[in-house]
Amino acid sequence: MQLVRYAHNGHAEIGVFDAGRVLSISKALDRYLNPIGTRVEHDGLSRSLGRDPKALLSLGSSALDLVSNALHAAGAEAVVAEDGLTSLRFLPFVTDPSKVLGLGYNYKSLCEKESVEYPESPQLFAKMPTSLAGPHDDVEVPAVLDKVDFESELCVIIGRTARAVSREDALSYVGGYTVMNDITAKILPRPRTEAQTTTVALKGADNFAPIGAVVVTPDELGDPSELEMVCRVNGEERQRYLASDMIHDVAATIAYTSSFITLLPGDMISMGTSLGIGIIEIPPRLLHDGDRVECEIDGYPGCNNIFRIPGQLRAGTKSAAS
Repeated sequence: MQLVRYAHNGHAEIGVFDAGRVLSISKALDRYLNPIGTRVEHDGLSRSLGRDPKALLSLGSSALDLVSNALHAAGAEAVVAEDGLTSLRFLPFVTDPSKVLGLGYNYKSLCEKESVEYPESPQLFAKMPTSLAGPHDDVEVPAVLDKVDFESELCVIIGRTARAVSREDALSYVGGYTVMNDITAKILPRPRTEAQTTTVALKGADNFAPIGAVVVTPDELGDPSELEMVCRVNGEERQRYLASDMIHDVAATIAYTSSFITLLPGDMISMGTSLGIGIIEIPPRLLHDGDRVECEIDGYPGCNNIFRIPGQLRAGTKSAAS
């Protein structure tokens, strides 16, 4: 199942993306749980699953089975838009996660390119909840930053509370998968190792984490290591790599992280990136004001954002990003 969150009639709704159409979970559940002529007794459940992404994720397969049955019963009555990607404004599926974490140097190919030893454990860093941006929103880069790079990454969204879970059980705590553009501000000339005290400023700025249009549930997606990640800048493919090149896979990362940080429903872990990012090119090929960046899990709608970088215009440094 591909879950979406979208703006409709002045509030945010959760739906299912199916062959381009967006189906309303609330509409389907209202019809399924409250047939015509019966007493309305399930409004709370319809509202919860249709508007609260954390509630939907935390209930797991039981909620998804209920939603699937309701959509089947509702048929065309649940359709909100026939072409949802163009007619609706899609929102981040979760807007208030307690944590947005990322991994550095988690792909073998990138480590080898950069002559970096494979990390013995996941190299975690934090982005901020305010870093999140919608899949089609303009990315407004803070004016104090003028050198910005893209990183197409697999993003794991936690479905239920995970505390000290085993690697064997870790994937059962996943609510869904999407793509994240782990936008990163850069320092030029590039330091050999960026100081840890600057990581939050470079990674966690506002709007520095656009996420995909759909969240794909584990039952549809299957083995996350078989996914292919893609990034295009102004239509030019800049990244295409396999998640199987990860050093620490999704299960290992959740097990490691949950050993000392409790992961809550809606929390996100972006699994790192591989070759193709602008900073490793010679000379670096960073983003320009007005660039369009598309990131996706191959085969699924991702994020497609135009970058607004006023710092380049203010400082006259557009050429410095080339």
